[in-house]
Amino acid sequence: MSEGKNKNSEGQPSKKFVPGQKSPAKLPQKEQPKPAAPTKPTVDAGSSLSLIKKADEIGEELESKPLKSFEKKEREKIVQSYERLIFKMVREINNSRQ
Repeated sequence: MSEGKNKNSEGQPSKKFVPGQKSPAKLPQKEQPKPAAPTKPTVDAGSSLSLIKKADEIGEELESKPLKSFEKKEREKIVQSYERLIFKMVREINNSRQ
């Protein structure tokens, strides 16, 4: 009678779940092969150093010449320029994270 419980309606043994046993069709996310990532052209280290230097220079200049030190019309143009720069920088940072 105990054998009847282990068989399905067709008379074949029922499949039981065994803890620790992995199904060959379903691999965890870590074990699945990853698709090949497209390679991006790399930029030489010299140009990356120049970008770092420029960013540092801009930061130093912002500290040495605050917006309040400029006239109102100049200030508006500078703010628009800052906004464009920030927009481009944020977009580039977000694209690099994808």
